[in-house]
Parts: sequence; C-alpha cells; structure tokens
Amino acid sequence: MASTSEKATLRAKLEKYEGKVKHMYLDSKGYVTVGVGHLIPDLKSAQKLNFKNSKSLAATQDEIKTDFELIKKQPKNRLASFYKKHTKLHLSEIDINKLTDKHIDNFESELKRIFPDFATYPSEVKLALFDIIFNVGMTDLNNKWPSFKKAIKSKDWATAAKESNRKPPISAERNKYVKDLLEKAQSNAENSAKK
Repeated sequence: MASTSEKATLRAKLEKYEGKVKHMYLDSKGYVTVGVGHLIPDLKSAQKLNFKNSKSLAATQDEIKTDFELIKKQPKNRLASFYKKHTKLHLSEIDINKLTDKHIDNFESELKRIFPDFATYPSEVKLALFDIIFNVGMTDLNNKWPSFKKAIKSKDWATAAKESNRKPPISAERNKYVKDLLEKAQSNAENSAKK
C-alpha cells in the first residue's frame, strides 16, 4: 500500500505534470479529459461525473451532453485553458481529488499485478512506476516495455532508469524526474550494500 506521504507526493507531481483542470478539455491525443488527466471515454462516463453549472448546481444530463459534444469538436493538443470558453460546467476541487485518489488506488492494484514485489520497492521506484503507468496504462507497461519490466523485476534500478524514457508529448523534465527517482533508488541500494 502506498503510504500517505507517497500518495501526497504522487498527487503533487501528477498535478504538476498533468495539470489540474476543472472543465473538460482535449488531451494531446484528442480525448476528452478533466481534472488531473482523467480520461472521459464517452458521454455516458461524462454524465456519471459530478459536474456543476455556473450557479454551482448539479449539471443536468443535457448540460453535460452539450459541453462534452462541443469539446469533442475542438482541435486537439491545445492548452487546457483554450477549451474553457467552450464549456459551462466544472468539477469541484473535492471531486477532482476523489477522481485522482481513485486513479492512484487502481494503478496501485495494476502495478501489484505486473510487479508482485511492488509493496517492497523503495518509495522512489513506486513513484516512478506510478508516473509511468499513469501515462502509458497497464496494458502498454506490461506488453511494450519488456527491458524496463525485466529491470524492475530484478531490482536493477540503474537499467530501469535507462529504459524509463517516454516519447513526446511527455516532457524531458518529466522523463528526467522518473529517471532521477530510479537512479536515486540504485544509489541508495548501493550505499546500503556497502554498510
């Protein structure tokens, strides 16, 4: 189980790299998104979220449909703020945090399925894995990252660091953050082995 401090660090980093957006927008691939990178795959999913209108009253199904359909028609890969003028609805801070917490819990159970020893990994490794799975998803992490996965399973954090790079639109800064975490885990492991 990720500790309270690991979850707090993770939430802060996800907000930094994903943003925290109260209204619907399109991500770099053109998917409707809200909050901290929460993908809304279809209208039905959007209508299950606790959107509020400008008077902070619960949005109707029709209001959510209007916002969702209007956002889908916009060009993708713009700043989230670009989409604000096309929306009338928003999620509260509390609802965004609940969505993020739910993602963290889901990703943790997925990471434990891929990496049975996940609970024993150093904090830096857990944070790195959370960041990667948040971007690439469980299926890709499990199937398209064989060298990285092998390095993690054998607790070879240095090789994992070399294999951790993601392609754009992931920023160089975010890739460096993950690489640095894994290198720190390697350095800590080497230092404890010397004692």
